[in-house]
Amino acid sequence: MTGNGRLRLALASKSPARLATLQAAGFDPLVQVSDVDEEALLESVRGGPAQKVLALATAKARAVAYDAREAAGAHIVVGCDSMFEFDGEAVGKPGNPEKARDRIARMAGRSGLLHTGHQIVHLESGASLGAVSHAVVHFAPMSDAEVEAYVATGEPLHVAGAFTVDGLGGPFVERVDGDYHGVVGISLPLLRAMLANWGVSITRLWQPPVKLAGDAAHSPAVESVLAAADGTPSDNSIDSGAAGVADASGAAGLLAAGSGRPKPGSKPHSGRRRKGADGFILCPCGSEHWGLAGAAGILAFRERESIEVLVQLRAEWSHSGGTWSNPGGAIGWSETPLEGALREFEEETAIGADSLDVVGSIVRDHGDWRYTTFAARCETAEPVPNDESLALEWAPLDDLLEGRLDRPVHPAFAEDLPRLAEVIRGAAS
Repeated sequence: MTGNGRLRLALASKSPARLATLQAAGFDPLVQVSDVDEEALLESVRGGPAQKVLALATAKARAVAYDAREAAGAHIVVGCDSMFEFDGEAVGKPGNPEKARDRIARMAGRSGLLHTGHQIVHLESGASLGAVSHAVVHFAPMSDAEVEAYVATGEPLHVAGAFTVDGLGGPFVERVDGDYHGVVGISLPLLRAMLANWGVSITRLWQPPVKLAGDAAHSPAVESVLAAADGTPSDNSIDSGAAGVADASGAAGLLAAGSGRPKPGSKPHSGRRRKGADGFILCPCGSEHWGLAGAAGILAFRERESIEVLVQLRAEWSHSGGTWSNPGGAIGWSETPLEGALREFEEETAIGADSLDVVGSIVRDHGDWRYTTFAARCETAEPVPNDESLALEWAPLDDLLEGRLDRPVHPAFAEDLPRLAEVIRGAAS
């Protein structure tokens, strides 16, 4: 880190609009364009526009952050990607005048939703965090002559949605409901919130000639937090069980409230280079959740003298370590929730899909992030724990509901249990 507390940002994008936005905010970022195959990645993402832009932003940021030559001189890398949703369809760059003309004519006098994915990576520690901004864009009615004139400029051919709000297309945007900067291409308020979740003030990105308050001082506590651990046991190792909710808000959660000192016994979740959809997302609810494409798990049950469910005592190094929940974790960009749940369950219990009979599910829906828990009958197989578990045990459902286990139940899992119990009891003989 720089001695005066300043942090240098690298922008993993060739977008002039994003660069201009960051420069106007005083950041003067390094520009390092990634070589991500966007078309191939988009084909592999099963979700909608919000997941697609987050997948692209993540791939761009990681491609730069994980290349020491490209990331040289930076402390934090940010990747972004935008996509416009109109009439329920994801709209990218038109690429040619014909498509641009048709698209603009249809959008005139109407509105659509602009999604912008963001991913930041702290280079020293490998900590990363994703988020998505959304804004409704309202277009003015346009005459045929205005459409032709705008298309003739060439500007709409190479931008998401075939319009700009900060360029020649600006006069045709009546208003934006939501984050203006997100429509331009990078949300400054969202970037501030993401950094704040790490305990880092966005003002530390300001570059000369902007002066920082107390320019000679800086807070080493933040760097020690972000740079904490440089490894975790597995690519899917840090997930949050039944609800995917971090037990502290990112790296900032490692700091004792108001003290700037690490909390006693706190567990950093930075370090390993993440792959695919592994990683934390900053949710509009204010919490971090594990799984950029969402997460899923399975609560297996069997009928003995009473209904028993298979619960996992999470390893101490993981988020919510030392609490009971159901096996689960992040789903992949190309997976359905059920596919991801079955894969995670088999990894953590050694019980395959052929030993399970899925009878129902519940969803914890946070908009940009969802956790799906499937209830599945499992009468014959016995679990074998991996390193993500302190224990896997069959526990009476009533004991779980009434809190009679030897360790605490993960709070979000406890909240979901009554609904899961209804599903299981409805399927029991």
